[in-house]
Amino acid sequence: MEWNFMTFREIEESIKNDPLVIIPVGSVEEHGNHLPVGSDSFQAIYVAEKISERLNALVLPPIYYGYTELDDFKGTISIGFDALYMIMKDILNSLIRQGVKKILIISGHASGIHMAALKRASNEVVRDNMVKIMLLSDYDIAYELRGNLIPQDDSHAGIIETSRMMAIMPEKVKGDMRFRKGEKGNFLVVSNYSTVYPEGTFSDPRGSSRELGEKINNYVIEKLIQIIRDNFCIS
Repeated sequence: MEWNFMTFREIEESIKNDPLVIIPVGSVEEHGNHLPVGSDSFQAIYVAEKISERLNALVLPPIYYGYTELDDFKGTISIGFDALYMIMKDILNSLIRQGVKKILIISGHASGIHMAALKRASNEVVRDNMVKIMLLSDYDIAYELRGNLIPQDDSHAGIIETSRMMAIMPEKVKGDMRFRKGEKGNFLVVSNYSTVYPEGTFSDPRGSSRELGEKINNYVIEKLIQIIRDNFCIS
């Protein structure tokens, strides 16, 4: 059930049943020549909606913006660590004031700094309240398939992400799949990613397919549902 489409009375009644509330988080970030800049958000929303169907959870309006290091690419819009941390902390506290006790934050964007902002907010809220919060990126699960169905080095805008988007929004995936990598020294901090990955892809997306995307999405959803049931004691 989508929070935005419910009345406040409907939400009030639903909260009495101690539902799981899901917060999808994404980013506005370049994804090569073939994927839209909203790909991270679209994947998180898709997973959240599928989980909601199975577990009767409430899905909050997504947070479309996140922290990304790829803002040297046109089209990318990044918000700061503190902004993301404060937005998430305020949302969590607002939910808790209304009586919500089970919260899943699922991010389609897996940048380390981005996830750290979400984790800081979650940690502080959990310390101060009687609430259970799960925080993960769906790529924590999807990347378990690397080295099996997908190359071990698959990464940003590569086969996993492209295949998933082919299954979720096939009409938004372009045919122009490119990959080219520049030079980068080991452990060197990169100030401009467009010089290292000029096509905006961190691995080769060629070989992606809708069928593979459906398998990956199903794997993520089934695994995540089991983790949710274990953590929140939901039948």
